[in-house]
Amino acid sequence: MFYVLNGKKIIKVFKIIIFFIILILLGKIAINYILPIKYADIIEKYADKYNLEKELVFAVINAESRFNKDAVSNKGAIGLMQIMPETGEWLAQKIKMEGFSQDMLYEPEVNINLGCYYLGYLIEKFEDETLALCAYNAGTTNVYKWLDNEKYSLDGYVHTIPFKETDKYIKKIKIFKKGYSLILKSFF
Repeated sequence: MFYVLNGKKIIKVFKIIIFFIILILLGKIAINYILPIKYADIIEKYADKYNLEKELVFAVINAESRFNKDAVSNKGAIGLMQIMPETGEWLAQKIKMEGFSQDMLYEPEVNINLGCYYLGYLIEKFEDETLALCAYNAGTTNVYKWLDNEKYSLDGYVHTIPFKETDKYIKKIKIFKKGYSLILKSFF
C-alpha cells in the first residue's frame, strides 16, 4: 500500500524529521558537555597499567578539573587530576619517574600517570573505592579518623562523610562514573 503525500504533508514530515535530528544533536552536545571524553588514549593506558576502571578515571578527572589541564585549585592542586605538588613528588619517587618537577603536573600524560597510580594505591590501601575517593579528596589522615569514630563508621565502612565537600564529591563521582560507563559501552 502506498501513500501519496501532497506538498503540505511533505513539508510537515520534513519538519518533523528535522526536529528529531536537531533533538538528537542537542542531546549529544549536552552529553558531551556534561561528560566530555578527552585524553582517552592516555586514560586507557594508565587505567590499564594500574588496574583501574577507565570510567572511574574519567569521572575523577571530570570532577577534579573538568578536563582543564591547566587547572589550579585554591589549595594549590595542579592539572587534570588535581595533584598537590608535594604529593606529585612523592608519587614520582614511588614510580621511579626521573627528573620530576612541579611544572610537569600540567602535562596530561604525567598528571594522569601519577593520578592513576595514586588512585590505585588508595584503592589497594583502603580495599574500598569509596574510601579511596574520600582519601583522594580529603586526605588519608581524615579517612582514618572517620574510620576510628563510631559517629562516622561501622565495621570498617564510613556511613557518614563529615565533610560536605567530600560527600558531594563522592556523589558526583558515582554519577559521572555511571554516565561514563554508559557512554563508553555505547560508543567506544
